[in-house]
Amino acid sequence: MKISGFTFIRNGIVLGYPFVPAIRSLLPLCDEIIVNVPRSTDDTLAVVKAIGDPKIKIIETEWDDNVRTGGLALSHHTNLALERCTGDWCVYIQGDEVLHEDTIPAMRRAMERELDDPAVQGLIVDYTHFYGSYRTQTCGLGWYDREVRVVRRDKKIRSSSDAQSFRTIEDKKLDVKKSGGHYLHYGHARHPEMARQRLRDFSRLWHNDEAVEKIADRPADFYDDDQKVKPFTGTHPAVMLDIVAAAGWT
Repeated sequence: MKISGFTFIRNGIVLGYPFVPAIRSLLPLCDEIIVNVPRSTDDTLAVVKAIGDPKIKIIETEWDDNVRTGGLALSHHTNLALERCTGDWCVYIQGDEVLHEDTIPAMRRAMERELDDPAVQGLIVDYTHFYGSYRTQTCGLGWYDREVRVVRRDKKIRSSSDAQSFRTIEDKKLDVKKSGGHYLHYGHARHPEMARQRLRDFSRLWHNDEAVEKIADRPADFYDDDQKVKPFTGTHPAVMLDIVAAAGWT
């Protein structure tokens, strides 16, 4: 059984994505990792190259700033990486997600167990979403508890819409089972000013410039006071420990 990892990352440094830990978290599980680095304005490409692991295969692609509908640029660049995968299973990770190493054995067992059953098109992972800091996780409605992050290599399976999940080319949901994997999502745990810049950049994939500025016009502390959170009592992935320790905001 061969396992491919895949992701894409653009301007990961300026937007505060923990993309190096994200990529590193897949290394113990995968035989290869395809990293699509669209044209960036920072040193994202150099940083990915500096990881220096032979499993990592980098592709460089163009970025079209005029694609501003439905977040379709995200699924497009995800699919460019997926198309280069050569494994039986393809494990997707976004630049602000990190796989917890404690769940890698369970994921591998699930892929081995379902390998010869073509009816299983994908596997889902469980999620912890951080909000406002690395010490507080969401506990309210509106946050997904699980998502498809492992798909069988099949030309009929594609990343869809804004790349949150995967569907068939006929736009049908995949038949999936649990993987036992656990992803920690750090996209809403950035420093407030970096979070504001990320929101402004991300919103451009849906809206014109005027609407983007209105969306990014948040209070000085950025994060919503009425978001329901609770203390995080679990453990962060080992590849995130230095970043978590260095976080100095409240």
